[in-house]
Amino acid sequence: MVKAKVFIICLTVLILVLSAIGAYHMYAMERAIARSIYADLLDDMQDIGYLDSALAEYYLQEMAELGWDVTGDVFAGTSPRTENERARKERQETVTLAINIRPSHVAQWLHRFVEGEVSFMFVGSRPSEYFDPGW
Repeated sequence: MVKAKVFIICLTVLILVLSAIGAYHMYAMERAIARSIYADLLDDMQDIGYLDSALAEYYLQEMAELGWDVTGDVFAGTSPRTENERARKERQETVTLAINIRPSHVAQWLHRFVEGEVSFMFVGSRPSEYFDPGW
């Protein structure tokens, strides 16, 4: 009877440890994917000088395919967002990207445990690389 109890306890601990390792790897993978989306989008914004609506829609679709919640304004705080406000290199203007991503539920729980908040948030600015052709 004692051997059965020890076996059950060891099996339970093994399952819990393997589940925790798997959940942490999923969290790390989702955070890395979110970081790569942020870096790619900031590179694209730097090249064209603003957040193009077609570009934003493309990345929103990619995030939705990953199962992330994209119902709110994911790019709140991003500037410039329209072509007529485009940042130009000759004026030494910068583009700012602020992205707020709500990952899967497991990643949200682990991120709350690690960082104290539910969503992944990345904010950064870079000098614009867009030259006005008329300049």
